[in-house]
Amino acid sequence: MFVDSALQPDLDSSLCAAAAAAARGAPFTEVISPRRSSRPVARARQFAVYLRHVALGATLSACARAFARDRATMRHACARIEDRRDDPRFDACVRHLEAALAAQRETIRTLVGEERAQ
Repeated sequence: MFVDSALQPDLDSSLCAAAAAAARGAPFTEVISPRRSSRPVARARQFAVYLRHVALGATLSACARAFARDRATMRHACARIEDRRDDPRFDACVRHLEAALAAQRETIRTLVGEERAQ
């Protein structure tokens, strides 16, 4: 699901899952797991879904496929995070992560493009 770097959505989902896992202190492997998890891991996964959908522009259907959940769960995850953005500190953190993810994705795309050109 997350390992084929030739597919851009998988790369983007992996970036978001790694960022959310680091930000929330959850293990990456649990964030991407299709199994039910503890509340802290579920919160990190919700954050990853939100970043993938809002920051990197994936559809909820694409998020559902990448995170092995249904669309309703993706919609719920995004609503949970959006509700927390009323807190100015949380909102600032999310804005910084969104910008960092967009920059990191662009850097990776550039590097991959250079490798393919060689």
